[in-house]
Amino acid sequence: MSVNYDPIAREYSTHRRAYPGLVEHLAALVPEHGTAAEIGCGTANHLRGITERVDCTAVGLDPYAGMLEIARAAGSTATFVQGVADDLSPLGIAPGSADLIFSVDMVHYLDDPSGYAAQAWNYLKPGGYFCTATDSEWIIRNRQPMTTYFPGTVALELGRHHALERLQQAFGAVGFVAAEQRVFGEEGMLADASRFRDKANSVMHLLPEQEWRDGLARLEADLAHGPVPSNNRTCLLTVRKPS
Repeated sequence: MSVNYDPIAREYSTHRRAYPGLVEHLAALVPEHGTAAEIGCGTANHLRGITERVDCTAVGLDPYAGMLEIARAAGSTATFVQGVADDLSPLGIAPGSADLIFSVDMVHYLDDPSGYAAQAWNYLKPGGYFCTATDSEWIIRNRQPMTTYFPGTVALELGRHHALERLQQAFGAVGFVAAEQRVFGEEGMLADASRFRDKANSVMHLLPEQEWRDGLARLEADLAHGPVPSNNRTCLLTVRKPS
């Protein structure tokens, strides 16, 4: 199951933001005048945030021209190129030169994460970081208000996301070491249903239309009486290429 992001790029950019704390964490992994690349960058909220904090060479790669157009228009010192995770050569950086290669909410689209990891290994310098922000099973099952009003998304998300243990094993088989996991995000209250009305989360496009409409109606009815609990989380799996 996949989503074509070109027709929905504008709605996506309206509602999606960087995960709280994640930009700062990633930026700390990039030295001054170093090199960072975001794979499946979309509108590049995280990569652009890194360039605001660190003077570095930054390249974002994404298969969707519509997403890259918005990333460029937002203004950044980063370069944006079209391509896919199975072939990182469009990044235009020398093999063995990157300090950080990362992805956010991308790896679940790959049938073979180990192929992507092997590509990243080739472009990372010794000691470089390979970071993957994705959803754990716990995050998927406890996402609010998604699971309350759109419970069908749980099975869909579990079906398309790789287990963190599988990813760690795949990355380790390539040669990466020192695996660490850390959750970033926030909890709060939601007062407006527009992000669900606009299907800002890709999984909403995979729900049957009637299920989406029914869930949206329940959410809007409850919001008429006040805000509902909400959270926005991701789990960052970090590994390193040995020095």
